[in-house]
Amino acid sequence: MVDYRTVSWDSGSLTNRELEVLGRVVEGLSAKEIAIELGIAHRTVECHIEHLRAKTNSRNRAQMAAEAVRSGVVPMSRPASASA
Repeated sequence: MVDYRTVSWDSGSLTNRELEVLGRVVEGLSAKEIAIELGIAHRTVECHIEHLRAKTNSRNRAQMAAEAVRSGVVPMSRPASASA
């Protein structure tokens, strides 16, 4: 049985494309939105997300994103504030 409480972040084992996808997952984009931004197929994005989940021992996208930010693998993006 997999222990999902232990998320492993060896960012050296992640490909550049996986890091690109992970950054956009942290931003809250859907797989379709990521695919459009990166110019790749939706299913390819889903495969990258599954590889990321497996490599990091994450239960889901939310846990994966939270741990990526917590560990510093991906900086947390902040929405641009509108000038009033």
